[in-house]
Amino acid sequence: MSSVDPGLSIDARPHFLLALRRILRPIVRLMIRCGIRYDEFAEIARTAYVESAARDGVGGAGPPTVDQIEWATGIERTRVEHYIDDTNALPEPAPISKSTHAMTEVLHKWHTMPRYLESDGSPSELEFDSASDVATFVTLVAEVDVEADPKTILDGLLETNSVRYSDDNRIKALTRALIWTQGGARSIDYFGVTLTRMIETLEHNLASTDSEKKRLERSVFADRGIPSHLVPKFHAFATERATHFLYDLDDWLAQHAPTTIGERDIPKEVGINLFFYIDPLLDTRALSSLAQQPRFSSN
Repeated sequence: MSSVDPGLSIDARPHFLLALRRILRPIVRLMIRCGIRYDEFAEIARTAYVESAARDGVGGAGPPTVDQIEWATGIERTRVEHYIDDTNALPEPAPISKSTHAMTEVLHKWHTMPRYLESDGSPSELEFDSASDVATFVTLVAEVDVEADPKTILDGLLETNSVRYSDDNRIKALTRALIWTQGGARSIDYFGVTLTRMIETLEHNLASTDSEKKRLERSVFADRGIPSHLVPKFHAFATERATHFLYDLDDWLAQHAPTTIGERDIPKEVGINLFFYIDPLLDTRALSSLAQQPRFSSN
């Protein structure tokens, strides 16, 4: 088990550039699949440079000037002024939808609230709604948010294969975790939010010299790899152990959820992400051997 703590220094600059290229490879792979060309990415990168310099500063005391932002980012002054002066030039990323939060909490309450559990502790199969005073999917959603639309929440849970209809047309919970299984807009939103959180944690730890203030970031890996045929077994073992661990954390967070918001106790969005990885084999072939050359015909 290891926790990387390289620190920050000017000597790290070439290493950071190589690390950046490594980070960008899977992102660029996704962009190409989505039809996003370099010129579109370059525009997004420019806006991120200007916004970061304006919001986070460029090393001096106080808010930076336009000249300081131009110098620190290498972006011409007219573009800097455009991004700063035009409120529509830097649209805010859409927040995680309320329905996504509600879907997650519905699954949690379905697996933990006695009213929605069988005698053996498993989640009950629910009717969507009922005229009688019984536990239903509608009452479950109301436990989370009385303003939420139960049909919208159900559609989202069906989309992620978190629930399904049973033989008698009741709704059956299949998992406690909300996992996006399709590459749609919500999956991309999840990708962006998760990657941002991971990089924010790594950036925080790189900038912090006090080990007590560093955020949790750990990894475990096989020192010399494992045989290929054992990878599925390790993945299944890690999934089972990680799932129980995350359920324990989920229970703790639910027990400490605020009921009222005090002026000095504003809730913070916190959480833990775990992920399984398999490093791809290093491809050292020259690009000239991969890209096809144009063929010219002679008359």
